[in-house]
Amino acid sequence: MASIPHAAPPRVSPQRPSAPLPRTGQHPMPGAVRPMPEGWGVTRRRISRFTIASFALLAVGVVGLVQVLQTTHVAATGYEVRALEREQQDLDADIRSLEAQIASSSNLDRIQKDATTRLGMVRPAQSVRVSEDVAAPALVPLPRRYVPTQEHLDPPAIAWWERVLGIIPGMH
Repeated sequence: MASIPHAAPPRVSPQRPSAPLPRTGQHPMPGAVRPMPEGWGVTRRRISRFTIASFALLAVGVVGLVQVLQTTHVAATGYEVRALEREQQDLDADIRSLEAQIASSSNLDRIQKDATTRLGMVRPAQSVRVSEDVAAPALVPLPRRYVPTQEHLDPPAIAWWERVLGIIPGMH
C-alpha cells in the first residue's frame, strides 16, 4: 500500500498574514485567533502572584521599618527632653543658692562683722568733710537701667470679629 503524503497547511506569520482577509467579515479559519497587523494592539502581560506577594511583603516591611524608626526617634527625643528638664532643675537650684548668698551678703550687720573681724577694719575716729564750689546738677545723670521709664501704651486694636459685629444692626 502506498501512502499518500498529506500537505500541511501553510503557516501564517503572526506578524503579517500571508493572504488578504476576505471582506465578508469572517476569518478563513474560524477557530484560530486572527493575527493583528504589525504595530497594532496592546500586549497584555499578567502580573504573577509571586510578584504581587513580593510587593505586599515589601510594603509591610517598609511600613514596619518606618514605625520602628519613628518609635526610636520619639524615644530619643524623650530622653533628650528629660535630660534638659534635669538640667533646668539643677540650674534653678543654683539660682536659688546664689540668691540666698546675695541675700546673706547684703546684710549690713554681717558686712560690718566681716569687715571688722576678717579684714581688720575699724570705725573712723574723726570724719572729714569736703566742700565743693560747683552746684549740684538739676538732673542727676543715672544709668538708664535705674531710671524708670513710662511706656506709652496704645489702646488695643479692635478685633476683626468686633468690626463684623459693629456692622450688624443691634449688635453694638
